[in-house]
Amino acid sequence: MKDLIKYLFSGIYVIVILLVIFLLVFFCISFFCFNQNYLSKENLYLLIPILCFIGWGLISRNYYKLDVFQFYRFGRQILINPADLYKNGGFVYLPSFAIFLAFTFSLLPLGASIFAFILFNYITGVFAVLEFNKILILMDVKKKEHRFIFLFLFSNGYYITVIVFYNHFKFLVLLILLIIIRREIQYRREGKEMDRKYYILNFGLFIFVLGMSPYFVFLLFIYVFQEIQLEDLFKKENVEKYFIVILWFIIQNFTFILYPWQIFQALNGINFPVTFIEDHTPFYLRYLIVLTAAQMRVLIYVFAIILAIITMVLIYIRKLNIEEKFSFFLLAYLFFGITSHILIITHVCLSFVLLLFVPLLKQDLIGYEFFHKNKVFLIGIISFLLINHIYMLRNYIGAFLTIGLITLYSIMLICLYTLYIKKNTITNEDQDPERDYQN
Repeated sequence: MKDLIKYLFSGIYVIVILLVIFLLVFFCISFFCFNQNYLSKENLYLLIPILCFIGWGLISRNYYKLDVFQFYRFGRQILINPADLYKNGGFVYLPSFAIFLAFTFSLLPLGASIFAFILFNYITGVFAVLEFNKILILMDVKKKEHRFIFLFLFSNGYYITVIVFYNHFKFLVLLILLIIIRREIQYRREGKEMDRKYYILNFGLFIFVLGMSPYFVFLLFIYVFQEIQLEDLFKKENVEKYFIVILWFIIQNFTFILYPWQIFQALNGINFPVTFIEDHTPFYLRYLIVLTAAQMRVLIYVFAIILAIITMVLIYIRKLNIEEKFSFFLLAYLFFGITSHILIITHVCLSFVLLLFVPLLKQDLIGYEFFHKNKVFLIGIISFLLINHIYMLRNYIGAFLTIGLITLYSIMLICLYTLYIKKNTITNEDQDPERDYQN
């Protein structure tokens, strides 16, 4: 079996063939079933980001097999003996993730399942590119050239290679979060009422995301309480939301009801970074400080408190839209999130940070004036681009990687702060004449 798997992984051409077949089928279904021609001149700008994304994935030729074997084993465990799910080392997810694996990839033979894992990553990544494009359109990025800039930044970077290499489901996490945000923006723009059916679907998707990324529970709190005033906490329609969330959690994680001790075993997963300190150390401490197990444990709880405070602040600020709240939280998570392998989750966080730049682009300019008026914006996205690529040099620059990342993040944050201050100033100036006129 080991020789077979080694042979399968040595043939990268098999993955390429599967990807070509997927793209052909995807374009045919889009054209004949949904009347959407992604190969038309109008949509051709999407092709380069999709190919860039696939290219970054194909760079990781020697796929890391351990996580794939573990995922396969977790799915089999649910089918054989679900009571012992958390007794297998390394399961730091919710039972819903193992149930998902049990009835998908773990039903296949191991060799076929490995290929299915890899191909599924590419498929969800391609759909994430398309979903990000829909969000850009909804956020009034009218010109294809401007959308291409954001899509190019979204679909390029070393962190894409990392996710494909480790065969993790973070592209699926990203895709679902983008779908939730896209639905929010779409309903808000069209003035549609967010009824019970809307919340049932969105909350169901969110609970499923928590199964794969339990540390995003803070995002769930932001999402549920984003528009609820303190005095309206127990209003009928809000209580109904809480009920939907709890019901979805119980349905998707029903083994917690059958085996209550699994709840405590799942909560113990918060200490998982203590086992792999180097992989979970924040980027601004790596290569500079070697943390002990005790220090890492303290850091986990301190950072959890910081993230909880940030969550409450974002819930309290009403003038921010939900996509901005998600983006600001995930920006903070890049600095204070150590409950997951930071390299694997970085692409998800940076994708939402990129959304912060979207409303800051001055689109109605061309030529020299475009570059001159958008110089701070351009410096910010160049810093973003370099953040996505600098980690490739880790074997050559060592400790300078940490210094480089700190510098690039600082430049990007300064640019964001400058642009948001300027935007708010202009908005306030526009509102003042209206107030004077009303007075």
